[in-house]
Amino acid sequence: MQVNPAAPPTPLPDPHLSEAFFHEPSDTVRFQVAQTGAAVNASVSRQALRHHFGAGEGPTELLACFQAHSRQIHAVVLRRLHEGALEPVMLREAHFTLP
Repeated sequence: MQVNPAAPPTPLPDPHLSEAFFHEPSDTVRFQVAQTGAAVNASVSRQALRHHFGAGEGPTELLACFQAHSRQIHAVVLRRLHEGALEPVMLREAHFTLP
């Protein structure tokens, strides 16, 4: 198996955080982010995953896209918390656009 040195490492699952899942009623992927030893609930919209990261339409494709970009998505959650967002942190398309 060849490893691409330019590819970011795949994040290891944190045993203290629940696994991400697609929540159909809200049309989001729901997940948790670790912040100073606590689990913070968060979600990212289907539209953000599709438009910013090129995710497919179905729940399996959305979850795969989330996993592939989880480091960047988690960083946006942490940035939003630093800016004063309250839990649960909900990410939309605008949160991934540079000002």
